Amino acid sequence: MKKIIIVWSMACALFGTGCTAEYDGGDELLSEYTVARLKVSGFAANSSEPDAHIATVRGYRFEDDVLKEIIIPSEPDADGRCMFRPVEKKGEVCFLVNAGQLEELEQMRPDVTTKTEFLNLSADIDEMISDEGYVVMSGQMNLERVSASGEAVNLKRSVARVDLSSLDKGVNVLQVTIKGMYRQGYVCERSDKAAPSVSAVLDFSKEYTSFNNCTEPLLYLPEQSGVKSEVEVIAVSNGAHYRLTTSLPAVIERNVIYTLRVHGRGGNLSIETTTDEWEEGTQTESDKLLKGKINVAASLLSEGVRVNATGDSVFIPYTGSDMHLAFMGEEGASVVIEGKVNGVDVHPVSVKNLQQIAMVDVQSKLRVPGTSEEYIYVEIYRNKVHTGRVVLVVEPSPVRLEGLLQLDENGICDFGRYIEGELGRLMLPEGKTARMEYADEESPWIKLVSVDNGYRLLGGWKPNDPKADGRVQEGKLVISDMDGKHEEAYIIRRRNWGLPVVNINGTWWCKYNLRGNVKRFEDQLLPKDDPAKDVDLLDYLNTCDEADLLPVLGYQYQAGYPEGYPLRHDGTAFYYEGMRASAQSFGTLAPEEMAPEGYRIPAYEDYAFFARNTDFNVGGIGIRTYQNAAGQTITVTITERDVSFEGQPYGIMAFYDFEYEGIHWVLYGLGHQWNTTPGNIARMSILLATYGHSSHSWMMEGYAQADRPGENWLKFVAQNNTKTRVVRCVKIPVEYVIE
Repeated sequence: MKKIIIVWSMACALFGTGCTAEYDGGDELLSEYTVARLKVSGFAANSSEPDAHIATVRGYRFEDDVLKEIIIPSEPDADGRCMFRPVEKKGEVCFLVNAGQLEELEQMRPDVTTKTEFLNLSADIDEMISDEGYVVMSGQMNLERVSASGEAVNLKRSVARVDLSSLDKGVNVLQVTIKGMYRQGYVCERSDKAAPSVSAVLDFSKEYTSFNNCTEPLLYLPEQSGVKSEVEVIAVSNGAHYRLTTSLPAVIERNVIYTLRVHGRGGNLSIETTTDEWEEGTQTESDKLLKGKINVAASLLSEGVRVNATGDSVFIPYTGSDMHLAFMGEEGASVVIEGKVNGVDVHPVSVKNLQQIAMVDVQSKLRVPGTSEEYIYVEIYRNKVHTGRVVLVVEPSPVRLEGLLQLDENGICDFGRYIEGELGRLMLPEGKTARMEYADEESPWIKLVSVDNGYRLLGGWKPNDPKADGRVQEGKLVISDMDGKHEEAYIIRRRNWGLPVVNINGTWWCKYNLRGNVKRFEDQLLPKDDPAKDVDLLDYLNTCDEADLLPVLGYQYQAGYPEGYPLRHDGTAFYYEGMRASAQSFGTLAPEEMAPEGYRIPAYEDYAFFARNTDFNVGGIGIRTYQNAAGQTITVTITERDVSFEGQPYGIMAFYDFEYEGIHWVLYGLGHQWNTTPGNIARMSILLATYGHSSHSWMMEGYAQADRPGENWLKFVAQNNTKTRVVRCVKIPVEYVIE
C-alpha cells in the first residue's frame, strides 16, 4: 500500500493556509490532483543560485477572468514537481513564486478579483527580492489541457539583472552609477513591458576599492520600457582615471541579464552593454578577436575540470585541481600568464613542436565558501604579436555561508573573542551534508541545526565550565557527499570564557559581583578560580581572610563607564577611586553594554523574584521563610560581619543568602557612594544596577542588627544616576546549552 502525503487546498487555500494529511488509500484519489512541474527559465533544475530558488508557491485559479480560488500546492520536490487539488479543473492557474513580501497580494479575493486586476499587480523592486536573495517569479498553466502526468510550468523572474564585468588586465573599476530607471514593475508578464504609471525613479551607486578580473551582479530591475537611463563607470588603467558612460536598453525585459562590460588595453578604455539569457554563468567571453585553443587530447585534466566547446575556456572546480594543459598553435608561439587568484598556481612548461606550443601546469587549492568566480588569462603570442587567449575560470564554492561566520583564504574563522548564539547559516548544494568534529576532550561547542538546504550553526554555552578561562576553543566543520566522499574541512575558533553561575527559577544568576572592566572576562572571577566552588558561599564570605574578601565584593560602577571603581582610603575616609560627578542611566542603557559578552544587567523582574513587593523587609540576622509576590516559597539567611579594608575599619556588612528549591544565591556588596566627596558612602545600602526604568533601581537598604534590629529592606525606589552601583549580571538566554 502506498503512503502519500497530500495537501488539501480547498477551504484551506481561501484562508491563505495549507492543511496536510496522510492518505493510505490507493492511487484512485490522485486523479483529483493536478501536478505542476515548475522549471525556472534559464537555469538547470539543480541550480543552487538564490535567484533560481523556489521557496514558496501560490496558485491563483481564474475562470472566466475571475479569481475563483487561491491554491497552496505541496512543497516542490527536487525536480520541481508539486501537487494540488483545485475545486474544479477549469480555467487557468497563475503561479507566483517567492511572493510572500508583496503587499498588494493581500487584496486578492476569490469571486471578487478579476484577471485584469491580477495582471496589474505591481511591486517595488525591494519587494521582489527577499532578504535571502530569492526572486519573485510567475508562470501559468491551463487546467483544461493538463495531462494526467501534469504540465510543465515555465517560471520567469519578474525582474531583470544588471551585472558588471571587468576582465581585462590592469583595468580596475572604482565606481558605478545608474540613474533614471523605475523602481516599480508588474509582477506578471505583460505584452506591453511597461512600468506602472506611478513609479519612483531608482538611483543606484556602488563604490569599489578594487574590482578587476571578475564579474558580479550589481542590481535587479523591474521590467520597463521607454526609459532613458544614464550609466557612468569610473575606472583606472595604467594609473589614469577614466569616466565611461553608456546606457541600458530602452526596453528592460524580465528574466534577462544585462552586463556592463568594461574593456581596456593600453590607454584605451571602453564600456558596452550586452544582453544574455539568464544562465548559470558557466560561460565566459574570450576576446572575440583573440582565440586560443586547448588540445584536450594532449592535456591531463583533473576530476571536475571542464573545457568549453571552442577550447578557449577552462573551468577549474572549486574543489581544487592538479592538471597539465596543452595549447595548440604555430611553431614559435609562446604563452604569458596574466592575472592572479589566491590559491591557484599557473606556470608554463616549455614544450614546443609544430603542433603543440606549450604545456601549462595548474595547481589549485580548495576554494572556501564566499569566494567569487575569478579569471586567469593565458595570453598567446607569436613573434611578439598577440594572437590568442585562453581563459581559466576559477569557479566559486557552491557552498553558501551567511552571518557572522566568515572564513579567511585558508578556510579558518577565528572570532578571537567569546561568541555564542547563531554564528551563521550554511547552505549546501544538493547531495552534500555537514558535521562538526572536535579534538579529544573538547566540548561540542557548535551545534548544527538542520534548515532547508543546510544548517544553522549555533555557538553554545556551558554553565560553570572549568575550561572557560580564555583558551582557544576549536571545531572543524566538515562538508562532504552523503557517502562521506569529497570532504572539505574548515576550522572555527573562539575564546572560551564564562562566569560562575547558579540557576534560580530558570534564570542563570552570576555568583559574584563584577570587578575591573565590565567587558573583560580577564578581570572577573572565573569558574576555575571560584573561591567557593566546593563550599557554601555564605560560609566563605563570613570566614575568609579580609584580604580575600575585598576582591570578591567587587567594584562600584556608574552607567556608561566600563572601568569600575575600587574601594580606597585616603587616610581620612573611604571612597571609590575614579568616581565621576555624573553618569548615564543603567535603566535606559542597553542591558548588555555594561556586562561581559553573553551577560546583561538584571531587569526589574529579575530582582523582583526575591521580594514580596517593591518595599519588602526581609528581616534581620537569622533564617526565615516567606513567599514572594508570585507565591513561591523562599528562605533567606542573613549574617553580619565587622570588617576592615585598606588597614582601616570599614564597619558592619550584611550578607543575604536566598534559597529556592535547594539552590542558593547570595546577595552582598559594598555600600554605594552618593557623590564624589570621600566618606559619602552608605555602607550597608547596596544599590543594584537595574535595567528597564530610567529613574528607579533595586537596592538592599541594610541596617546593622545593633542599630535597627530586624530591618533589611529590598526596595525598588528612585535613585539618581550619580550614585554608584553594584553590578551583578544574569546570563542572556542561549539557544544551545552544552551539557
